[in-house]
Formats: sequence, C-alpha cells, structure tokens
Amino acid sequence: MTKLKQVVEKEIFFSEKTGKTFIIGGFFFIIIVIIIFLIFGNWSFSTILDEEKVAQFGDFIGGIIGSLFSLAGVILFYVALKEQRKDININQENLKIQNTALHQQVEEFKAQKTELIETRKVYEEQTLLFREQTSLYKQQTKDLKEQTYTAKLQQFDSSFFSYLNVFIELKNTLNIKKTNYFGDIYKSISEVNIEEQTLVASIELIQAKYVEVFHNNKSELSHYFKTLYRIIMLIDSSSLDEDKKQQYFKLLRSQLSDDELLILYYNYHTQLGVKVRPYVVKYDILKHISILDKIEIGSDLNVDVKYEFEDFLSEIGAYIIKGFNKFSSIEVADDVDFSTNSKILGIEVWIELKIISEFQFILKFIKNDLEDHETLTKERIKKLISRQIYSVLFLNKFKLPEEDQIIISTIDCPPNLEFNFKIKNIQNI
Repeated sequence: MTKLKQVVEKEIFFSEKTGKTFIIGGFFFIIIVIIIFLIFGNWSFSTILDEEKVAQFGDFIGGIIGSLFSLAGVILFYVALKEQRKDININQENLKIQNTALHQQVEEFKAQKTELIETRKVYEEQTLLFREQTSLYKQQTKDLKEQTYTAKLQQFDSSFFSYLNVFIELKNTLNIKKTNYFGDIYKSISEVNIEEQTLVASIELIQAKYVEVFHNNKSELSHYFKTLYRIIMLIDSSSLDEDKKQQYFKLLRSQLSDDELLILYYNYHTQLGVKVRPYVVKYDILKHISILDKIEIGSDLNVDVKYEFEDFLSEIGAYIIKGFNKFSSIEVADDVDFSTNSKILGIEVWIELKIISEFQFILKFIKNDLEDHETLTKERIKKLISRQIYSVLFLNKFKLPEEDQIIISTIDCPPNLEFNFKIKNIQNI
C-alpha cells in the first residue's frame, strides 16, 4: 500500500501540471523580485548604468529563476519521456491486438478453407451422383426406347407378315385358277399392235389395252392391288427408319414374280395406279423388272442373246442414273463427263455421258465389228438404246416424254462408228 502511495506521489510530482506550476511560479517570482528590488533597493538614479547592481540582479534572477526553469524543463522532459513511453506501450498493446486479430482472421480463413474443401467435396460427390443418375436415366431411356422400338417392331412384324400371308394366299388362289395367272394377263396386254408406232403412241395404246384387260379381270385384280397397296402404306407410314423400310420393301419385292412386276408397271402407268406412283418410285418397287420384256421396248431378240443385251441395258441405265444424280447434287457444281469401256455380245464399246446444258449419250463401236453382225444392227442399237434412255429418264418415273425428244445421230468416223443420243431440254427430267 505504501509502495503504491509512493508511486502515486511520484506520478503527481513528475507531471506536466507540476512543470507548468514551476514555470508560472518562476514568472511570478521574477515580478516579485523586481518589485522588491525597486522598493527596497538602494537606488540612486543617474544617467550612468550601475553595472554592479545590474549584475547582482541578473545573478539573483539567473540563480533562482534559472534553477526553477531548469527544474521545470527536467520535469517536462520527464513527462514527455513518460508520455512517449506510454504511447509506445499503447502502440505495443494495439500491435498485440492487431496480431491477435490477424491470428483470428488466419484461423477463420483456415476454417473457411476447410469448410470450402468440405463444400467442394460435397459438391463433387453430388455432381458425381448426378452424373451417375443422369447416365442411369439415359440408359433407362435408351432401354425403354429399345423396348418400345422392339415392341413396335414386333407389332409391325405381326401386321406386315399377316398382310403378306394374305397377299401370298391371294396370288396362290389366282394361280390355281390359271397355271400362270399374271403371265396370261401379260400375254393379253402384249397382243396390242404397236408396230410402226412412236414410243409415246405405243405407251398410249398399251395403257388402253391394259385398262381393257383389267376390267375383264377386275374382280381378281382389284383385290390383289388393294392388298399390295395396304402393305406398301403399312411400311411407309410406320415409325421405322428408312433403312428398315427398305429392308421390308426388299422382302416384298422378293415375293413379286417377273410377270407381276410387268402388270404392276402398266397398272401404275394408268389412272388406276396414280396414288401409288410416288411410293413405287421412292422405294424402287419395280427395281427388278425385265427391261426387254416391256412391250414398248419392242424387243425381238432371241433367248440366247436377250439376257446379255439386258445386262448391257441395265449397265447403261445405272450409268445414266449416276450421271443425273451427280448433275442434280447441290454439293457438286461440276458438269458431268463420264466415260468407260464395256462389251456387248463380245464386241468392245466405248461409252460416254455428258450433261452440261444438254444430255448427250454416246456409244462408239469399231465399225468393222458391226459390219457383219446379225444382231447388233444400227437400227436395233438406235431403237433399244433410245428406248432404254426414255425408260430411265421418263417411263420409270411414270412420266410421258414428248415425241422425238431424243435426237439420234450416227457418225461414221473410221475406224469408229458413233451413235449419239441427245436431249436438249433437260430441265423437266
């Protein structure tokens, strides 16, 4: 307690207040001393300054007042040091507080980092779970689609094969009545006289003959065509992709005989088959029709050379289709200029196809090879090739060409003989 009291007393003495007191007291003391000196001093006034008295007065003032001011200066210096020390302590305390706050912030950052790590871990786990669920959902959706597709395919198969069985039974019934029902129908149509007729006129005569034959056999043929139409529409209207549809049409084509293909061909050329034409072209239902058995082709070839000539005509047809597909393609802007070698009945032939602003098909033979050939006569080559071109570009699409739309010329350029088939207006092909 005594020590604390001494410290308090020391703090009171060595304070700014004490220093100020000494200074003020010193000033008052100077004033009092001057007054005393003036009142009680032995003064004899003269014009000459008494240096001794002034010195005594100065010594007195300097000794007493200087000591007081020195003491006051010491006290104030001490006070200043004390305050400076106090400020230093305060700054140290503030620094400690700041360090403490900084440590707290560091700890908080560590805690936040840990929390972020945990949050990220949870997010990654949730993301992984979501991906797994999404993958599972996609797989389930895929499985469901496959199951649905399989169920639809099974349902479609059931309907398709039911109609196909009815169609086959119907054909068998017709063939029981006549050994070759469709062959006889074809013979009846082919009795039409088209000698000396142009191609367009021949087609019109054949169509008229077909309509006559159809009405004579309407009860049987109507049921046949309706059943076939239902099968075609069943496939086309299904949700199957195009490849699958083509497979079913391929299966359907396999059930059609050569005579049936010819009957269908002429039926679809008349008004009786107008609504079926787009599907016949789209799915190439008549793909395997015998070219030389078409009545309008007017082939008189014997069996020995017929099939070889038919293969040659098929090759030409494929060549022309390839050329027009390239010519019609948006992606290919080049003109068509094809050429190749082939053989017909043992004779070499050079084939050229050019489609620029007009259609030009050229066959080049060695002239001597054709001189003594009984089958490959100039007239037969011009007739069969021109009618095959008509078939590919018009008739197979159920379009009727204009009369003499193909301009045919023969160029004798030894050692070659060239057949040139040209169509100037190709915009509507």
